[in-house]
Amino acid sequence: MKTVILTHVIFILWMLPGPGWAQVITISGYINNSISGKAIENVSILEANSGVGTISNQNGFYRLVLKGKDIDLKISNDGFKDFSKQLSLSADTTLVVKLVPKADDKRRQKKAGEIHAEAKPEKKSTDQQNWSPF
Repeated sequence: MKTVILTHVIFILWMLPGPGWAQVITISGYINNSISGKAIENVSILEANSGVGTISNQNGFYRLVLKGKDIDLKISNDGFKDFSKQLSLSADTTLVVKLVPKADDKRRQKKAGEIHAEAKPEKKSTDQQNWSPF
């Protein structure tokens, strides 16, 4: 009888969440350009409290598996303004982020589009001789 009671007590304690156990939460979603709507790859997604991070794939998709519910999310990529958000989550969450291009990059793109190249034919000298080492 003692064995049955002890087994039940152990089973019940095993089923109850302990105070030191943290809830696992998944944050996933997509990173897009706010102007064009296109997916952005290789974007850095970092949860600052835990130091857990990832990068987005070619479709802009990312997924973070985190312990805890208080999240400090930081998203960055060259050419775009950084995005930062503090969240308190209780379940798995999908978060779609639209990054805003930096103003400097818009000017650079505009200047690059305005550059024109011209090809001028070379003037050939009439007094050149054909020389060959063979």
